[in-house]
Amino acid sequence: MPSSLRWQQVFVVAAGLATWWQVAGFGFVFDDHPAIVANVALQSYDGFAAAFAPPHQPLANRPATCWSLVLDFAVWGRGPFGPHLGNLLLHLVNALLLRALASRALRAPNLGVDAIAAGRLATAIALLWVVHPLGTDTVAYATQRSTLLASGALLASLLATAHGRTALAALAMAFGMAAKEDLVVGPLLVLCFDRACLRPSWAATAANWRHHAAVAASWIVLVVCVTLGPANPTVGYATVLGTTAWQWLLTQAAVLVHYLRLAVWPVGLRAAYDTGITTDFAAALGPGLVVLGLGAGTLWLWRRTPALGWLGALFFGWLAPTSSVMPIVTEVVAERRMYLPMLLVVVPAVLLGARLLPARVAPLALAAVVGALGLRSFWHAPVYRDDAALWQHAYAARDPESRSMLAAQILSNHALQLLQQGRAAEAHPLFDLAMQCTAPTPRERVHHAVSLQQRGRHAEAVAALARVLEAAPELAEAHAALGTCLLFEFDRSPGGAADPRLVRAEAALRRAAALEPRVPSHQDLLGCALQRRGAVAAAEAAFRAAIALGAARHEPFFHLADLLLAAGRGSEVGGVLAARLASLPGDVPLRLQAADRLARAGLDDAAAAALQEVLQLQPGHAAAAAALRELAARRKR
Repeated sequence: MPSSLRWQQVFVVAAGLATWWQVAGFGFVFDDHPAIVANVALQSYDGFAAAFAPPHQPLANRPATCWSLVLDFAVWGRGPFGPHLGNLLLHLVNALLLRALASRALRAPNLGVDAIAAGRLATAIALLWVVHPLGTDTVAYATQRSTLLASGALLASLLATAHGRTALAALAMAFGMAAKEDLVVGPLLVLCFDRACLRPSWAATAANWRHHAAVAASWIVLVVCVTLGPANPTVGYATVLGTTAWQWLLTQAAVLVHYLRLAVWPVGLRAAYDTGITTDFAAALGPGLVVLGLGAGTLWLWRRTPALGWLGALFFGWLAPTSSVMPIVTEVVAERRMYLPMLLVVVPAVLLGARLLPARVAPLALAAVVGALGLRSFWHAPVYRDDAALWQHAYAARDPESRSMLAAQILSNHALQLLQQGRAAEAHPLFDLAMQCTAPTPRERVHHAVSLQQRGRHAEAVAALARVLEAAPELAEAHAALGTCLLFEFDRSPGGAADPRLVRAEAALRRAAALEPRVPSHQDLLGCALQRRGAVAAAEAAFRAAIALGAARHEPFFHLADLLLAAGRGSEVGGVLAARLASLPGDVPLRLQAADRLARAGLDDAAAAALQEVLQLQPGHAAAAAALRELAARRKR
């Protein structure tokens, strides 16, 4: 490998790492929860069942994606670090593939750029693309492993085609078909690339029919994946929010223009959009004319300079399924769809800059633009750090007048985060507003029911959850919320172990735990119900299961400690709380609660140690000082 090529590749990787390194520390967000966290088969290292077992979730029908995440878990554990690190590395690999493909295409017969110039132009293209903020949704969002794999597969198939490697091109395309259905257009894009860059005519391209037949055979993989997997209830014209083909075209005209604007000027990026379905022809006329003009320009370029025309084919081809024949009404706009199509803007920008700028100025201009785009990406990426950040950003950027299905999702999820932060007064009106939107999903209705319960409207909450479960009987979150409501009411006016509310709560929580056995809160709540019913051994097992699943909240630890205290097994409390205390060295509330349990268990030394840690963290903490004095007095007595 020439040293100049090696250094150009290093620059691309270094720019990507400098821009995106922080994503490795992000958590799971949005679709990651049903697709990864609650995907029992995936968490059990079974990529096949993760892709094909019901119910449908965002990684359904995508075995290559599922197996890649299984590999992450096998190496790094089941947390978010492995998937995020994997996404970062795949993005860098894709950038290197893009650089190699661009260099080969520029040197191909239909363009004939000399090798040195082609290498420099290809490096510039890869640099701009690898740092572009429009890639944030794909790189920083764990579930979009599917987009990264499918895009990399297309780039690899195109590169193999450029080098005449038929078997490699076909294998790469087949792998991509098993990663994401959007690659259905892949064989057609390879065919057009062959004509645009490598062959002088369609007749010459047809002579290469064996190669294209082999690549097209990958459609078999896609058909098998779609057939084996569960049906997707969010795709099509007859979904929960019905739409027509005409309405979807009107809607997507403005969406495509928005995508292009973000590729040119990436300001206003959003992780979630509240865009509704357009029914007004006049509103879509302007964007529609822009799209038609771009289509006409693509055809003109195809006749004049097919290689540039192919970029238009990539844009329209990759976006065609979701913008025309495969409507996804639950996500009208998704920036990840521009991951590769943004090349329609990036490549001409590089070529135009190389033509217009003096040789000495061009590298400086490139460095300035790459730096500016990289900084924009670096600042925007933390939107995907966790659910609180994502939904707060989506809420702040929303259209306050929108009452779309997606507006309900943004309002409800942001309100849920506020509720978890103790900001109930701000959250409850947003839950109510979400119910005024078009077709809120069962999950939004569950969140609203929880809000009703917290406002003391118990009967309304239980009735709302019953309606949700009639429509979505497999929704674990609804079963868990119903069980929680019933437990709350039981605690307000306690009855016996056979109280119908308690019996119903246990049944609901057992169902939630069966549907999502790896969700710690389901196990913890089930333990609470079992303890109230007098099933101490079963309750203890449920609390320990919640702890073993990596509970993020303190409740399972304290619930288990309280159960042990009630059972006269106070000596075991220290062992339950010790690991939790060690894992969160700066948590003052945890230490105060732990000191209370430890003191009640007669473990005075451990309780005193926890209180002393509080005073080290907050020297003037009055409650900790008082508790420590009480412990000392008790010892003297």
